[in-house]
Amino acid sequence: MESDFRKELIRSNDAIQEPDSKLRKVLTAKGHNTKTAYVLHWIPEQLEDLYTVLISGSYLVDVEIAKYDNSKPPIVERSELKSYMHGLSKSNQVRLAVAKDLACTIT
Repeated sequence: MESDFRKELIRSNDAIQEPDSKLRKVLTAKGHNTKTAYVLHWIPEQLEDLYTVLISGSYLVDVEIAKYDNSKPPIVERSELKSYMHGLSKSNQVRLAVAKDLACTIT
């Protein structure tokens, strides 16, 4: 499971780094460093995409990006790890631990 999470998280970081990544543009515009950003959760809704992103291994950002209405500004909310970890399932605890490890190993 840990190995699968590691691969998935590395792919999420690679996708964020793409020049045309909407998520990267939103995070960067709000002052977040995307070098060590990892998508912990992605929910593709009908009208928007919802992301929970670990930034630099130290805090989370929840992002809502409209799919079709470019006039609607993205919603970005920062939260701390402590509140996120409360009641987290075992598999999501492992995913978070792997993401934090990846964030710490990239220089």
